[in-house]
Amino acid sequence: MKNLKYPLLVMCASVVAGCAGPLDSYQDEPQYRSLQSKYAEHDRQVTESSHDLPDIQNDAIEDLDQLSVDDAIRIAIEHNPQLRATGYQIDAAAGRVMQSGLYPNPTVSLAGESIGADEGGGGESTVHIEQEVLLGGRLKHAKSIAISDRDAAGEEYIANEFAIAAQTSNAYFHAVSAQERLSMHQELVELSTQLLDGIKARVEAGSASEIDLLRGEVVFEQSRLGLDAAQFQAQASHEFFISMLGLDEPIDIPMSTSIDELPDLPLYEDILSSTLSANSRVSLARVAIERARNEHQLAKANSRPDLFVSVGPRYSDIDNETTIDVGLSLEVPLFDRNQGAIDAALSERLSASAQLQSIQIELASEVSAAWSVYQSALSATKRYQNRVIPKAEQTLDLTRQAYQGGKADYLRLLDAHQIVIESRLAYLTTLEQLHSAAALLNQLSQSNASWRIARNDKQENAEDNQ
Repeated sequence: MKNLKYPLLVMCASVVAGCAGPLDSYQDEPQYRSLQSKYAEHDRQVTESSHDLPDIQNDAIEDLDQLSVDDAIRIAIEHNPQLRATGYQIDAAAGRVMQSGLYPNPTVSLAGESIGADEGGGGESTVHIEQEVLLGGRLKHAKSIAISDRDAAGEEYIANEFAIAAQTSNAYFHAVSAQERLSMHQELVELSTQLLDGIKARVEAGSASEIDLLRGEVVFEQSRLGLDAAQFQAQASHEFFISMLGLDEPIDIPMSTSIDELPDLPLYEDILSSTLSANSRVSLARVAIERARNEHQLAKANSRPDLFVSVGPRYSDIDNETTIDVGLSLEVPLFDRNQGAIDAALSERLSASAQLQSIQIELASEVSAAWSVYQSALSATKRYQNRVIPKAEQTLDLTRQAYQGGKADYLRLLDAHQIVIESRLAYLTTLEQLHSAAALLNQLSQSNASWRIARNDKQENAEDNQ
């Protein structure tokens, strides 16, 4: 038996090596590497340094002569830190998938007895290798839960993509609209200045009174107040838009997408169908159902006791022989069979199913409300284009002719001009509502991801150049 000593040790070492790795060679492929590849080193340095690091050089707009709303959305998505954080969460979840597929490590124990005895001073020495054997498919169910968590992180990424796209679109058109408003208020100030100069000349000539001059000065100051407010609003809108792009400095390139370009949306039925099937909240609810199902299966698997297997050689210096110890241990599920956790997991599973239906009802309501705003704004936009603004401009032309012919005073001319400005301002507000509703509908339906197409085209061009 003494000759079995070393072969048994080799056999035990082989058992250790075989049990140390996972049951399979599953490796998760991380998603959305475009953000991480650009910022990973910088983000790593931030976590390791207590000092402020220099900002990353952003070359997103260097090659652009003009900035469209699609360009703005693409730039915002490619440089958004929130989206980058969500991407890292996908990688973290992928790591947990790998970890959940690993089998428990074996335990090696060494013990000695009767060392230093009169007979056989070496006493008895044992080497035991113990391995926990998971029963009931527990490892498989745990891994399925981790996969669901990874899928949920991916859906969160997609949801953030469309949310950033909608926010960037709103910021883009708000900045364009603010610039249009500023131009209109500048036009109004120019008119009030011209009228005030005319009144002053008439007062000096004796054909107008001091009251007329005071009224003209009040109108001029009011137009200046409107211009100042429009300037502050335009600056704030531009700065907010820049922050949405992830840029630190103002941009000096024209914004090429006109706010007058009406969005082209699918039919209501198509938007609703896409929302109820493809929206990330629906996908997350379905992932939650699958996760709850695996949680239920895991709870049932946990009701089965674990099996512990041990094996190892025992060498007795006293008897000068080597024997083999083999052991099996199994918990007896006499009282705790995990029955409470099983019932709780089942209830969570049923709750997840009901939650899916609730989310679909909420989304249908949100689509209906957004579509109502979109249709109302679209109708108002066309009315402003075809009726309100043309009539206001016609009124201004006639009033200007009457003023030049001495048949209307300056206040009537100013009122007519203000009506045109107010109509255009209301038209701009309606256009903003229209684009905002369209962006929300696209966020809900998740049907148009133009930034992904642009990214793929950019990658293909880079590969062709190489």
